[in-house]
Amino acid sequence: MAVKRYGELKASDWRAPAPVYLIEGEEPVLQREFLTQLRRALSLEPHSIDETVLDARETPTAALGALVQTIPMESARRLVLLHAVNRYHAAELQNLARLIEQIPPFACLVLLPSPAEESEGAKAAWNTLVKAVEKHGTVVKLAPLTGATLTRRLVEIAQQSGKRLRPEDAEYLQTLTDGVAEHALAELEKVILFVEPHHEISRLDIDMVVAPSQQAQVFKLVDSVVARDTRAAMRQLRLMFQSGTRAEEAAMKTLALIARQYRLLWGVRMLLQAQQPVKQPNRIDPEVAQKLPKDPDVQQTLLRQPFLQDRLLKQAERLSLAQLCTAFHAIWEADLALKGLRPSVNAAEIMERLIVRLTTDGEPAQPSHLQGG
Repeated sequence: MAVKRYGELKASDWRAPAPVYLIEGEEPVLQREFLTQLRRALSLEPHSIDETVLDARETPTAALGALVQTIPMESARRLVLLHAVNRYHAAELQNLARLIEQIPPFACLVLLPSPAEESEGAKAAWNTLVKAVEKHGTVVKLAPLTGATLTRRLVEIAQQSGKRLRPEDAEYLQTLTDGVAEHALAELEKVILFVEPHHEISRLDIDMVVAPSQQAQVFKLVDSVVARDTRAAMRQLRLMFQSGTRAEEAAMKTLALIARQYRLLWGVRMLLQAQQPVKQPNRIDPEVAQKLPKDPDVQQTLLRQPFLQDRLLKQAERLSLAQLCTAFHAIWEADLALKGLRPSVNAAEIMERLIVRLTTDGEPAQPSHLQGG
């Protein structure tokens, strides 16, 4: 039949559902939407006795075949969802490819791979399975909901609820939720309820309702640091210590996130020095990309989390390489202190001293400390 993107499916596709679907892509929001649409097309009620959910790691293809051949009890068609299909070994994948050719008209099989790759030695068998689905059913590709696509989705959902959400505020909501569509959409639902009966969603409304992720909190902290605003940075640090975890654990986690942020800033600063297009990471010179930090991977972060590009760029523009070296040295010494290898009073005092050092200029440290923290 076909290979289609989820957004390309038309009303005609839903009027006559295929006997088998293979879902490619790991976007949970779109996967749930697809299954909801499919149930509606099959006239299946939620939790119907004619819907079965299986896991390939626990279901031999022989058992799957018997279930697919079972006539539905209440509906015109039976729906069978098979998770982790890519975990079948080669022989079972070949069996499944043959089974697809024999799916009866009263059944609909949906194959849902797990994030892991197919089993070792099963690539050829997996390709055979994909071709069988393409011939007898539909391969549905789910593109990740990220960046501008997610921004549009957030704005549209707000509009459907009679609310106005500006694109820049939708992007801000993404920064608070690490750009995870599932999280961002759930938080938007809370904001929509919060603003009733008003029609405008402001940034203040978002701040009132949405609890920022740890990464978002570190961004705010580093924003204050690069602005040399010690008081604001200290306030943000203390907020991060109010998570309910032990001070030592909170300090280690916060320090790791700060170190990660500064490695990202080092990479972006290198891109600026090399006159590379930070906002077009797929066009970065491969030789330059090879020299960027890999923990985290700077280029991949810019590609997968485009909503971070502006914020990273603004922060990196305000820090010289010498200042970044000084920051890494301070982070390295804080790490040693938290591990008991430097004299200190307590974890909170170590982190407060770090913030003071980061918000004041000092002598540049040697690049040998770049991997510290």
